[in-house]
Amino acid sequence: MNATILIVDDDFMNREILQAHMNNAGYDVLTANNGNAALQVMKTQVPDLVLMDVRMPGMNGYELCAYLKAQPETRHLPVLLMTAMDDEENLANVKAAGADGFISKPFNAKDIRASIVRLLGL
Repeated sequence: MNATILIVDDDFMNREILQAHMNNAGYDVLTANNGNAALQVMKTQVPDLVLMDVRMPGMNGYELCAYLKAQPETRHLPVLLMTAMDDEENLANVKAAGADGFISKPFNAKDIRASIVRLLGL
């Protein structure tokens, strides 16, 4: 059984590129364009890992990550955040939200796949 990755990004092209990379790596992929949409997707299927952008309208990546980590049914879920803002404040926010990993944008598909393998223990 393939691991399922939920990609959450408000940028359509980022979602498409990430989905293609994850499909090529053998993962099943779910997508959402913001945090609230991700919660709706997760009502029908809980993924094995969430890969999401930090800056999104509505519920941002920090908020969604913190919410997921606070829920008994999703606190075990690995969350990998992506952001172009890799300054100290944002890195502190990544940690405070409870994220399991962090990827800088522009992203490198090889680095994302390596992080996913590490987080899923594959």
